[in-house]
Amino acid sequence: MTDDKPKVKKRAGKVVHSAVSLHAREKAEDIRNRYAPVIDYQTVLQMLEDRKSVRYPVTLRFVSEGIEPGMFARTEPVSENPDDGYTILIHNHFENRHDDLPKLILYQLVLVNYGDLATANDAEIFGATILGLDRDTYYQQVADLVDDAWSA
Repeated sequence: MTDDKPKVKKRAGKVVHSAVSLHAREKAEDIRNRYAPVIDYQTVLQMLEDRKSVRYPVTLRFVSEGIEPGMFARTEPVSENPDDGYTILIHNHFENRHDDLPKLILYQLVLVNYGDLATANDAEIFGATILGLDRDTYYQQVADLVDDAWSA
């Protein structure tokens, strides 16, 4: 007797994304274990120099132009070669808000570590895990910061 039901194949993209999500969570847990209990701006700056935490070099710049309304930052490669690093361009509203910067920088770091394979969900899980927050709480804090920047 044969089974006439067609087998459902997993899409390759879903399998790859599941692996990226799992790795991002594990990486965030590792970072939290190494840097906790205090994850402040200075700690995040140290992380940026640690290749176990951040795969490629990162430079932070504060700008007003080029940040889309409703966004707080964008991450750009320095060149076609990822080893040359990335620049995280953060809305200049946050330049001197050191208490808020860790949330925003950590959100962007999944793009540095995983590129286009990373999703907003991965960014939320990554940042929340490092900061020891519930994902929904982290998301709401980031959303409130974005609202604050664009209503100022």
